[in-house]
Amino acid sequence: MRKVASDRNRQQPRTRDEWIGRLCDALVSESETSHQSVISAMVSNGIRQDDILQSYIPEAAQRLGEFWLNDSASFVGVTVGAARLQRLYRDHAGIGGQGWPTRSIPLGQSALMIVPSFETHSLGGFAAADQLRRHGVWVHMAIGLNAQELRAAIHAAPFSMIGLSIATAESLDKASELIAALRETIEVLPPIVVGGRIVSVANNVAQRCGADYAVTTAREAVSYCGLATLSTRVGSPEIC
Repeated sequence: MRKVASDRNRQQPRTRDEWIGRLCDALVSESETSHQSVISAMVSNGIRQDDILQSYIPEAAQRLGEFWLNDSASFVGVTVGAARLQRLYRDHAGIGGQGWPTRSIPLGQSALMIVPSFETHSLGGFAAADQLRRHGVWVHMAIGLNAQELRAAIHAAPFSMIGLSIATAESLDKASELIAALRETIEVLPPIVVGGRIVSVANNVAQRCGADYAVTTAREAVSYCGLATLSTRVGSPEIC
């Protein structure tokens, strides 16, 4: 079995699907660095760093969840793999030790990205924050804060947007309670935007939880909230 695994690892993936499969295998392996080696190999084979960050890694995260649901990997293995993906976003040092591409220059607007205490899937929040930073938005992460702590954070800074990363229907119901608590106690709130897997699998997400918008991309978030990006500052007709 070890020989078969070794032979498989020596074979170079040829398709996007094969690369994602190789990355998932490395993420749940006992090695602490094999996933970084896979990413380095992807870059060496001409895969753009932006594509890895915004496409390959989110797809790998989704597959890890499917591994667990299908009993293809243990809970511990999936948890370790998800933590490694989060570390890539947090450290921006997952590609060949060179770091992720330079972020856009902040334009004085900021967003509060909330990963609620009732939401166990935090990778989506990190991914959304990274994409917002590319649009020139300062992003402050609020992980596991209760309503009182969030009120204090909102009062402490002039945020242009509040984002929530939601993955499941159960979390959506709890998000409704959280948003209602914020609206009841804060007179003026910036636009509240909900994103995450739930937006792709459920209907009327914004209405159901009391948010202003439900989005699937950072581009939609900055557009709906009227935030300026580098492209709008230089006269581009489209927010990218």
